[in-house]
Amino acid sequence: MGKWLDVKGPILADTVYADNRLVARDVEFTLPGLNFQTATISAMGNMDVALVGLLENMELTINKVGTDEGFSNLIGLGRRVFEFRWAQTSISKNGDSKTEGVKAFVKTLPLSIPDIAVKPGDAVTTEHKYTVTRLELYVNGSEKLVVDRLNTVLRVNRINYAKDFEKYL
Repeated sequence: MGKWLDVKGPILADTVYADNRLVARDVEFTLPGLNFQTATISAMGNMDVALVGLLENMELTINKVGTDEGFSNLIGLGRRVFEFRWAQTSISKNGDSKTEGVKAFVKTLPLSIPDIAVKPGDAVTTEHKYTVTRLELYVNGSEKLVVDRLNTVLRVNRINYAKDFEKYL
């Protein structure tokens, strides 16, 4: 018999906090992935390999509907600390459904203050972009990812990859 992984269903709801203030509910956001810089080596031709520890820019995007108090708490020229919370459905192998909590903590620097396009009959949607300096991701309270670019931290599933090169410095 094969092994079973719980089936992850839709996101039920989400909230976004900026500097400990609720700024949005049920919004679309994109947390950054880790894109490593690469080097090309010779191995039966050319082969690209990831340089673990050298990351491309990490960017956070939040799409906010409306120009309200939440919008004003998203804009600014200083450092921002965000907390994202969302609830997702998980279905076990016996068909039981449960709700899981996911949290992400993100430290950022602003990249811009968004345009505000106004059109009668349409809602205003703004796209907020930030450079990420620290990202933490937890699923049901269990650490999955911690990246701190300014303090040389790179942990994935609790494995500290930064220690492999830090010991030589």
